Amino acid sequence: MTDPGVPVVIVHVHYADVWADMAREIATAFDRPFGLVITCRDDGIALAEVRSPHLVFARRLRTENRGRDVLPFLHALREMGDGFELGLKLHTKRSKHRADGEDWRRYMMDSLLGGEGGTPAALRLMERDHELGLVAPLAHLLPLEGRIALNRRAMRRVADRMDIPLDFEELTRKRFAAGSMFWFRRKALRPFAKTVLDDLFPKEKGQLDGTAAHAVERLFALVCERSGYWVTAAEALPDLLAAPQLDAATRTALTESAVARTSNPFALPISRFWGRHPYLLLAAHHAYVRTPRPVWRIARQLLRRFTLDR
Repeated sequence: MTDPGVPVVIVHVHYADVWADMAREIATAFDRPFGLVITCRDDGIALAEVRSPHLVFARRLRTENRGRDVLPFLHALREMGDGFELGLKLHTKRSKHRADGEDWRRYMMDSLLGGEGGTPAALRLMERDHELGLVAPLAHLLPLEGRIALNRRAMRRVADRMDIPLDFEELTRKRFAAGSMFWFRRKALRPFAKTVLDDLFPKEKGQLDGTAAHAVERLFALVCERSGYWVTAAEALPDLLAAPQLDAATRTALTESAVARTSNPFALPISRFWGRHPYLLLAAHHAYVRTPRPVWRIARQLLRRFTLDR
């Protein structure tokens, strides 16, 4: 095993062609030692190499195609154990249900890998402040309010398994790292490595919400905070790095200020519609799982046009 001080990039690769682009981006982002762990459903799939003289190790773990990128990440956390301290969680996000899925992935990756001197800015801050547990992508530390309805039951199951008390009224005032990509401190996510959640993840059927993967995505930041660490987003990094010292009040003020003035260009008007009408969202979800896919695609296009007009 390598030096625990070497950051590790953990990537779930579902789309090999997307990974080829990501491998090049990762190679150019680091001018210092780093490690790589790839989770993939099939050992036989040919994957692009990360061609960098700074790559000190590369490891590939075979994982079942279940739980999207989340369950493979939990497997990687358990497999790596205490062999590293800081990590970057990525995945070959394509979001085929959206026309801008590729742009969305690049937007998040650019904000997480961006920095000066061959060290991503998020990594610089995490090495400076050992109480920082997670850094979300630019404009992706989003409110949980309006994003719990379909995931309440799954979040409860995951939290109960991990012995984490959940107050859903309190959760509506919290934020989560949307998109499931972020820098993290291993100790901040240790509860996920200590708990086996595999049986809570259903088989993949193209679910858009309401699964254990969506529940865990909404709990990553909360678990960090419950573990005694703080959470921020990429838009706050310049101010945080420029601050002469970071006490709790300064961290909160700079993070909240940066998040408040940064809009997410990938948030659809329909998302705001669902946030205002959670019961309609529940009804639409049940209709989705029972409706033939061609019919649902037409209905979704009509609904999106309706909400855009409003």
